[in-house]
Amino acid sequence: MTAVETVTAQLDAFNAHNLDDFVATYAPDAIVTGVATRPIVGREELRDFYEPRLANPELNCTIDTIVQFGERWLVAREFVHNGGTVTETIATFDVIDGLIARASMLKA
Repeated sequence: MTAVETVTAQLDAFNAHNLDDFVATYAPDAIVTGVATRPIVGREELRDFYEPRLANPELNCTIDTIVQFGERWLVAREFVHNGGTVTETIATFDVIDGLIARASMLKA
Protein backbone atom coordinates (compact mmCIF):
# COMPACT_ATOMS: atom_id res chain seq x y z
CA MET A 1 0.00 0.00 0.00
CA THR A 2 1.09 3.56 -0.63
CA ALA A 3 1.34 6.02 2.24
CA VAL A 4 -1.90 7.71 1.14
CA GLU A 5 -3.70 4.35 0.91
CA THR A 6 -2.50 3.42 4.41
CA VAL A 7 -3.68 6.69 5.95
CA THR A 8 -6.98 6.41 4.09
CA ALA A 9 -7.45 2.86 5.42
CA GLN A 10 -6.71 4.15 8.93
CA LEU A 11 -9.29 6.93 8.51
CA ASP A 12 -11.90 4.52 7.12
CA ALA A 13 -11.39 2.12 10.05
CA PHE A 14 -11.60 5.01 12.53
CA ASN A 15 -14.88 6.22 11.01
CA ALA A 16 -16.26 2.67 10.90
CA HIS A 17 -15.32 2.32 14.59
CA ASN A 18 -13.45 -0.85 13.67
CA LEU A 19 -10.74 -1.08 16.31
CA ASP A 20 -9.01 -4.14 14.84
CA ASP A 21 -8.67 -2.64 11.37
CA PHE A 22 -7.63 0.73 12.83
CA VAL A 23 -4.84 -0.76 14.94
CA ALA A 24 -3.73 -2.97 12.02
CA THR A 25 -2.76 0.15 10.00
CA TYR A 26 -0.01 0.87 12.55
CA ALA A 27 3.37 -0.83 12.87
CA PRO A 28 3.76 -3.09 15.92
CA ASP A 29 6.11 -0.54 17.50
CA ALA A 30 4.38 2.61 16.23
CA ILE A 31 4.62 5.84 18.19
CA VAL A 32 1.69 8.28 18.31
CA THR A 33 1.98 11.70 19.93
CA GLY A 34 -0.41 14.55 20.51
CA VAL A 35 -3.52 12.57 21.47
CA ALA A 36 -2.63 11.54 25.03
CA THR A 37 -0.58 13.09 27.82
CA ARG A 38 2.36 10.91 26.82
CA PRO A 39 3.35 9.12 23.62
CA ILE A 40 1.41 5.98 22.79
CA VAL A 41 3.84 3.20 21.90
CA GLY A 42 2.86 -0.01 20.16
CA ARG A 43 -0.37 -1.60 19.04
CA GLU A 44 -1.50 -2.70 22.50
CA GLU A 45 -1.30 0.85 23.86
CA LEU A 46 -3.09 2.08 20.72
CA ARG A 47 -5.82 -0.48 21.28
CA ASP A 48 -6.19 0.48 24.96
CA PHE A 49 -6.33 4.20 24.15
CA TYR A 50 -8.71 4.03 21.18
CA GLU A 51 -11.09 1.28 22.33
CA PRO A 52 -13.28 3.56 24.49
CA ARG A 53 -13.07 6.37 21.93
CA LEU A 54 -14.18 4.25 19.01
CA ALA A 55 -17.11 3.01 21.11
CA ASN A 56 -18.50 6.56 20.79
CA PRO A 57 -20.82 6.55 17.73
CA GLU A 58 -20.61 10.37 17.45
CA LEU A 59 -16.85 10.33 16.84
CA ASN A 60 -15.62 10.62 13.25
CA CYS A 61 -12.93 12.34 11.26
CA THR A 62 -12.65 13.96 7.85
CA ILE A 63 -9.52 14.93 5.97
CA ASP A 64 -9.76 17.85 3.58
CA THR A 65 -6.09 18.11 2.59
CA ILE A 66 -3.20 15.65 2.32
CA VAL A 67 0.28 16.67 1.26
CA GLN A 68 2.81 13.93 0.58
CA PHE A 69 6.56 14.37 0.92
CA GLY A 70 8.60 11.62 -0.70
CA GLU A 71 7.12 8.16 -0.47
CA ARG A 72 6.74 7.98 3.32
CA TRP A 73 5.64 11.28 4.82
CA LEU A 74 2.18 12.79 4.84
CA VAL A 75 0.72 15.88 6.41
CA ALA A 76 -3.07 15.94 6.68
CA ARG A 77 -5.54 18.60 7.78
CA GLU A 78 -8.18 16.74 9.74
CA PHE A 79 -11.45 17.69 11.36
CA VAL A 80 -12.41 15.47 14.28
CA HIS A 81 -16.16 15.54 14.96
CA ASN A 82 -17.50 14.53 18.35
CA GLY A 83 -21.14 15.37 18.81
CA GLY A 84 -21.43 19.11 18.24
CA THR A 85 -17.70 19.78 18.63
CA VAL A 86 -15.26 19.92 15.71
CA THR A 87 -11.51 20.03 16.35
CA GLU A 88 -9.11 20.98 13.57
CA THR A 89 -5.96 18.87 13.68
CA ILE A 90 -2.76 18.81 11.68
CA ALA A 91 -1.62 15.21 11.52
CA THR A 92 1.76 13.99 10.33
CA PHE A 93 2.34 10.38 9.36
CA ASP A 94 5.51 8.42 8.62
CA VAL A 95 4.46 5.32 6.68
CA ILE A 96 6.96 2.51 6.20
CA ASP A 97 6.12 -0.67 4.26
CA GLY A 98 2.40 0.11 4.31
CA LEU A 99 2.17 0.70 8.07
CA ILE A 100 2.12 3.90 10.09
CA ALA A 101 5.38 3.99 12.05
CA ARG A 102 4.92 7.44 13.59
CA ALA A 103 1.99 9.80 13.83
CA SER A 104 1.77 13.17 15.48
CA MET A 105 -1.37 15.21 16.02
CA LEU A 106 -1.36 18.98 16.58
CA LYS A 107 -4.76 20.25 17.63
CA ALA A 108 -5.82 23.80 16.80
